[in-house]
Amino acid sequence: MRNRVRPDPDAIYKRAVPAGDTPARHWLRRLDAWWVNGAAYAVRSAVRGTAALLLPVDCVCCRRPDAPVCVRCARALRTACLHPRRVEHRAEALPLNQRNEPLPVVAAGAYDHELAAVILAYKNHQMPGLARILVPPLARAVKSAMDTLAAPGVPVVLVPVPTRLQARNRRGYFPVGLLLGGLRRARVLPGRIQVARLVRYRATRQFTSAQKGKGRRARGAVRNSMCTTGRRSLARLAAQGVQVLLVDDVLTTGSTLAEAQRALAEAGLPVCGAVVLAATPAPDEKRPVRSTR
Repeated sequence: MRNRVRPDPDAIYKRAVPAGDTPARHWLRRLDAWWVNGAAYAVRSAVRGTAALLLPVDCVCCRRPDAPVCVRCARALRTACLHPRRVEHRAEALPLNQRNEPLPVVAAGAYDHELAAVILAYKNHQMPGLARILVPPLARAVKSAMDTLAAPGVPVVLVPVPTRLQARNRRGYFPVGLLLGGLRRARVLPGRIQVARLVRYRATRQFTSAQKGKGRRARGAVRNSMCTTGRRSLARLAAQGVQVLLVDDVLTTGSTLAEAQRALAEAGLPVCGAVVLAATPAPDEKRPVRSTR
């Protein structure tokens, strides 16, 4: 009786394997043969044991040892992000169109349980290696937004929502930009999709306080704090008639997305929607959240 192998639901969102009888494919076959070799497995086990002893690490979700995200929590995160959903009804600060409808937003999952723990560790605990776990859910959300929000046949540009200079200096990296870089390297998105950083915070508003923990009224201070960058790129994209998809990590009230949409609209680039990793109600709304620990 043959053992049933469970397919990986995130396989199509990982780095593509060269097709055909190419030299790269021969090297991949040799690498696979070496990887499953018994001696190589013994060496990997010894290295993992030594690393766990010298550099101990716990799961950011359930605190199991020896892995930043254990197998059970990684499986639960994948299951929670299998079906992206529309979440614009949760954010009251999103801009409205002429039909009085909010800017459509597609979220990979809810800001809760394993997904919330991984995003917090990735952003605030200096763990950029967790990007490999967050790239497949983001790719699935981007694909869903492309199918439901973008006009067919029109080029799409993914524009990351900027982060404050103070937060970027503290982390040492740009979280959303790192995820979009992983998307480009994996080559899982259609060829008509581009990635461009077209929005930034104004220099005079760089060191304003963070949005985390604020209520609806306090978050309104983000208005007129962003501007566009790269005049040549903006002119070229506007001439091509592209449409923009904003990309952010967490959706709360939608004030940051609204400000980015305003800056791009003034430059003549239409925003057809936004994509986020997770969506959550505003911080001042009472809602019980089950912890994974």
